[in-house]
Amino acid sequence: MANVKKSLVRLDIPYPVVMDNDHTNWRAFNNRYWPTKYLIDKKGVVRFKTIGEGNHGATEEMIKTLLAE
Repeated sequence: MANVKKSLVRLDIPYPVVMDNDHTNWRAFNNRYWPTKYLIDKKGVVRFKTIGEGNHGATEEMIKTLLAE
């Protein structure tokens, strides 16, 4: 955790970063693939999921949609 904290400061990462060393979130979402990206709205509802590398355009559009809400 110390290395992650140092890197967040060094890289000036302003948003929360989840550490899931015990795989609690991995199991909660029934993940089978890496990477899998989820976008969750302010009510806690999963609104977008993408598996694998890429799909940046669709991800960005959904981020914009969620931020506008």
